[in-house]
Amino acid sequence: MKITVLTGSPRKNGTSNYLADEFIRGAKENGHEVFRFDTARSDVKNCMACQSCAMGSKPCIHKDDFVELRENILNSDVIVFVTPIYYFGMTSTLKKVIDRFYSIDTQLKNKQNKAVLISVQHSPVDIVKESLNQHYNAILNWLNMQNAGIINATGIESVEQLKTTQYPQMAYELGKSL
Repeated sequence: MKITVLTGSPRKNGTSNYLADEFIRGAKENGHEVFRFDTARSDVKNCMACQSCAMGSKPCIHKDDFVELRENILNSDVIVFVTPIYYFGMTSTLKKVIDRFYSIDTQLKNKQNKAVLISVQHSPVDIVKESLNQHYNAILNWLNMQNAGIINATGIESVEQLKTTQYPQMAYELGKSL
């Protein structure tokens, strides 16, 4: 199985990237091929809604890192979204990449991929993760994707604290279970 992991954290050694690493470790141990794309360290331009791509019938006008990502996404069976929650949602760099899905919208809808959401939030308040989960579910509904799992790590302040919780094991097991 081919899996594309999209990470949204600007912190290379942060909590959400730690969970991404654990998910990837489990997936690779199960023999899956994993491509990781760190949105915070990529050159992906904003979708301008110019309609030049015509929702996938033509290439996007931007020639940036999404060109490589596009092929990996289209060849994947599972797309994993990993993000810290910033103000009730995913990071802007991850959202920017998802906005560019517009240029492959039709192809994604026809594939019926699976998707996973892994998030980390400092706040223990449920409404924070619920906002992100609603957005994730709307994306899945639009793209005809099946949810293969959600991990919302709540009340997490540091990697050290995260390591004392069940969340790293959950991420590993989810990666291994696909």
